[in-house]
Amino acid sequence: MIIESVDIRPFCNSDMCDFKEMFCTYFRNDFNIEITDSKAEALCSKIAESSLSEIVPLDLILVCGKPVGFISYQIDHPDSDWCEREGWGFLREIYINRSMRGKGLGAKLVTYAEKVLYNKGAEHIYLTSDEAGEFWSFCGYKKTGKVSTINHDPIYEK
Repeated sequence: MIIESVDIRPFCNSDMCDFKEMFCTYFRNDFNIEITDSKAEALCSKIAESSLSEIVPLDLILVCGKPVGFISYQIDHPDSDWCEREGWGFLREIYINRSMRGKGLGAKLVTYAEKVLYNKGAEHIYLTSDEAGEFWSFCGYKKTGKVSTINHDPIYEK
């Protein structure tokens, strides 16, 4: 299925309700982690603050004007809350609404974030994931055989 109207843009404050809904679905359904609404609100506010201050970009993908996914990423720096590989680009989180998966939207988000990271000077990009290996391979990432010292998930590199 080809989707005609797809846009990727930075998060803005008016996106908070949509972002919180996607974030809760991401935690509750994809990770099977129960998260209270108040905890979700606090985490989403922290993520939004980091994005709006340009520490950790958060971009939304919209289909026909409706947000259906997000990606957060950064260049690792000792002052950030995550720095496993200083100077490397890091894909922190990616989410696509289940009904929209398999349509190329996740790959579009990854390509978009990679372009931003390379333009900001990253020469290499990595991520951690304990699932979706086929997706990451499709996007050009290779499993390194190493495990993150921070979240203990396998590390993929490009």
